[in-house]
Amino acid sequence: MPRDLKQFVNENKNNINANDTKIYEDLINKYKDMNQNELMQNLFSEASKLKQQGKLDSASLNNMKNTLSPFLNEQQKEMLNNLVNAINEQK
Repeated sequence: MPRDLKQFVNENKNNINANDTKIYEDLINKYKDMNQNELMQNLFSEASKLKQQGKLDSASLNNMKNTLSPFLNEQQKEMLNNLVNAINEQK
């Protein structure tokens, strides 16, 4: 069963500072009006840049996938798995 994100935030609110909140709000505002195709294009573009800079590798992607998976249902886990695999295969 997926974990509840609101509960996670409440349990960890002492670890979230105002600067982090501002960063997350800025990211939400940047992406909130994009459709799925635009989001995917942006994701693969950013992943490519990070890979070229040596800041993204298979291990970090798998770590992120393992961190997020408890919060997802089966369909979301499958989509995340497919995205991670596609990014890993990307040159």
